[in-house]
Amino acid sequence: MMSHSKRLSREAYTSNTWHSRETEELFASSWVFVGTRSDFAKTGDYKTVQAGAFALAIIKQKDDALLAVHNICRHRGAELFEPPAGNTGKSIVCPYHRWTYGLEGGLRGAPNMATCFPDLDRVSLSLKPAALGIFRELVFANPDPSADFDIWIEPLKALAWPHDLVAKDLREAASLTYDMKCDWKIFVENAIDGYHLAYLHEKTLGGPLPDQNVWERAGDHMVWYATDTEARHRLPSKIRKEAKGAKPLKGTEAAGYGGVYFLFPTTLIVPTPYGFSVSSLIPTGAGRCRMDVRNWVGPGQSLDVRKYIPGYDKASGIISSDNWTQHPSETGDFQTEDVWICEKVQRGISSPGYEPGPLAKGAGAEDPIEWFHEILSVALNLE
Repeated sequence: MMSHSKRLSREAYTSNTWHSRETEELFASSWVFVGTRSDFAKTGDYKTVQAGAFALAIIKQKDDALLAVHNICRHRGAELFEPPAGNTGKSIVCPYHRWTYGLEGGLRGAPNMATCFPDLDRVSLSLKPAALGIFRELVFANPDPSADFDIWIEPLKALAWPHDLVAKDLREAASLTYDMKCDWKIFVENAIDGYHLAYLHEKTLGGPLPDQNVWERAGDHMVWYATDTEARHRLPSKIRKEAKGAKPLKGTEAAGYGGVYFLFPTTLIVPTPYGFSVSSLIPTGAGRCRMDVRNWVGPGQSLDVRKYIPGYDKASGIISSDNWTQHPSETGDFQTEDVWICEKVQRGISSPGYEPGPLAKGAGAEDPIEWFHEILSVALNLE
């Protein structure tokens, strides 16, 4: 399934078979971003998250600890928690037949137990556990209860991390949801490609050039930063429109400041001098994905920039190329340029005439794409 050049085949981006394999195998033991510790303020607060085909829920316990479980009633499989978030109270009650679980996931009982379930083994019918991990206030979950978060996150612990989410000068801004007509891997490849920054984004980011980029491996993850100080501190175009007084946050002047952290397989963390964002890619089909973005901003910035983002539909809250009213290259928004090019790549790769071309050499160019394919091939046991 892998070519001799260690590149993914056309089918990897277009095939329902590939999509099903990733859904059932890759994401069965992958860490996905859930939210932040502050999202769980009260006992019973919960958030739901999708990890491939797996529906998960994270609940705050009475002792303030967080618990990750599969969002499935052990009776008939009904979804227990209403997405995306809420408070379940002192117990978890299935809306179908009112099977009731404690916040720790144990089955407390069911209606008419003596008559309907005289031999019910409540211990064996606790909610199925999932794994949970927390890193710098960021909460992650994994469908596999035996997954080791420390092993997954350890390579990142030694890297520079400029922003503290509990810092007083960071405020959470409106979140964003993109509906993209491209495979999730195409968007990852674009995010870790240092070759395109000065060309696709000439009018918005304006660089840096490949020899001013540094991409470094960190286990299965990667981290990018620019060696060009001016490029590191350039204010993104969509912020310029509404934040003329924006100033870099404290601590972002340091050499080696990280601009993008890619956490395999679907999390992109972007701490810029002006804020912090976490993007989660959710595959929704072969050649289709959604991206949910949480944003935190520094002084002088609006808490809601959605009205400046091309393709934003206020009624649905979705950002889509279906709603663009001008050419993406004329919008002045680099993320719109990325969505535009990723959807163009998806259409090109979908053609039977597509063959993988050479990658630009260098860790600041397109080598990270080959690394990504290497990591993915190991995760899927590809030849």
